Amino acid sequence: MSEELYSDAETRLSRGVAWIFEAMTSCPTYRVLGGSTSVTVTAQKALADRLGDEQWSQWLTFSFGGRSSVVKQTAVCIGTVVVVVSGSPGLVDAHLAKAVDKGQRGR
Repeated sequence: MSEELYSDAETRLSRGVAWIFEAMTSCPTYRVLGGSTSVTVTAQKALADRLGDEQWSQWLTFSFGGRSSVVKQTAVCIGTVVVVVSGSPGLVDAHLAKAVDKGQRGR
């Protein structure tokens, strides 16, 4: 699991994060290269708890070599701060509110 924290003007954060999440989910399946390994990524929008001014969430399934891994990524905007939590869906759901609380205290 990872937590990321970004800070900028509210409108720039909102537009930037919305653009990234929309770009990642607008094409439901795509491929990326990790070195010489081709990874198929399937992306779909997910519901996010209302924890801030705006929120975005997506499920990403990474498939390669006959295996797949599911990652949930959720971003929450609180004023001039965006908190992004990524990892296994259960961990993201369990730790998102705490990460957002830390982000609110840090702004």
